[in-house]
Amino acid sequence: MSVTVPLDAQDGAQSVQGQGRVRAGDTEPAVVYLAAARNTYGTLSYRRAMRRLADQWPRAVVMDADACGFASRADWYLRWPFIRDGIDSLVVLAEQDGSISRETWLELRDAMDSGLSCWFVTGDGDLAFLASIHFRLYSTGVRTERRWAHAEVLPVD
Repeated sequence: MSVTVPLDAQDGAQSVQGQGRVRAGDTEPAVVYLAAARNTYGTLSYRRAMRRLADQWPRAVVMDADACGFASRADWYLRWPFIRDGIDSLVVLAEQDGSISRETWLELRDAMDSGLSCWFVTGDGDLAFLASIHFRLYSTGVRTERRWAHAEVLPVD
């Protein structure tokens, strides 16, 4: 199990301005997990997201789906509960069109059900609170393992 650290105990804690965006809070996560579809691994957006998380939470361990090396869907089902129990925050990276995969959707839903803080990487590479994101499941005839749900950043008032 990971431990969160009070921000005032850390040097260099960063704050991003803007409503619905990441801001310094009471605690900083010790372990942050980047949830993303397999086809995004190694892409420029994936590498930028990893860099963004490391910059946002410099003292946190940033764990990502690619580095977990899931060998199969069965391997993911077996190991995900243990991974979830060891993280403090989950960050979702969608594809360019806003699609997220079935596994990413399940990781997000499970993290939310477990009370973890959840974030979303926006199109401009910023981090948004999950509350500022609207998710819509694709209809049954259109939905695939890769295109399970669509995420849209809601406008900030």
